[in-house]
Amino acid sequence: MRDLVIFGTGGFAREACQVVEDVVAAGGRWRMVGFLDGDASRHGSELRSLPVLGGAEWAAAHPDVAVVVAVGAPAGRRAVVAGLERLGVTGPDRFPVLVHPTAWIGNGVTVGEGSVVLAGARVSTDIELGPFTVLNKNAIVGHDVVLERCVTVAPGASVSGHVRLREGVDLGANAVVVQGLTVGAGTIVGAGAVVTTDLPDAVTAVGVPARVVRRHA
Repeated sequence: MRDLVIFGTGGFAREACQVVEDVVAAGGRWRMVGFLDGDASRHGSELRSLPVLGGAEWAAAHPDVAVVVAVGAPAGRRAVVAGLERLGVTGPDRFPVLVHPTAWIGNGVTVGEGSVVLAGARVSTDIELGPFTVLNKNAIVGHDVVLERCVTVAPGASVSGHVRLREGVDLGANAVVVQGLTVGAGTIVGAGAVVTTDLPDAVTAVGVPARVVRRHA
């Protein structure tokens, strides 16, 4: 049995805790010992009857403990990972993959370190999930898709075949990306949007069909 902490104390961190509990109930060999948070004011408090032990420095000082980075927004997740890596917390041994027992992952799928896959997600075949990918509840990923580092696919969103979501894309709840498209790095796709053309880097797109409404600084 291996000790594990969750970095984050928000809603997605509680969802990740539920995944750990369900994995353990299905025979997984994890022992949740607590949470971490970059906000020092949270240290010493409790969440789900477990302590908030500290921040990134705590993880660096406990090299035998696995860390799940459970921050839903890609930018925040990237910042947490970068801070941990600067302190020497690196590699798949420190950042395990966490997959809910009810998720389905097909053949030919590679899952990068630190990725979290929630209940009901469906991942088809010949797919690359980059490091620190988040697939939320009931997300669907079609064949031959590439999700780069720190992509988030929100609940109920669907990614069709031969799509590439570049680093840090945030695909909103129930959004759809039709086949063969690329969504640029750091782009946000609003809830319920339908992406029918390639999207550039660092924009927000909403609507049916999705249109760019904001360019990020």
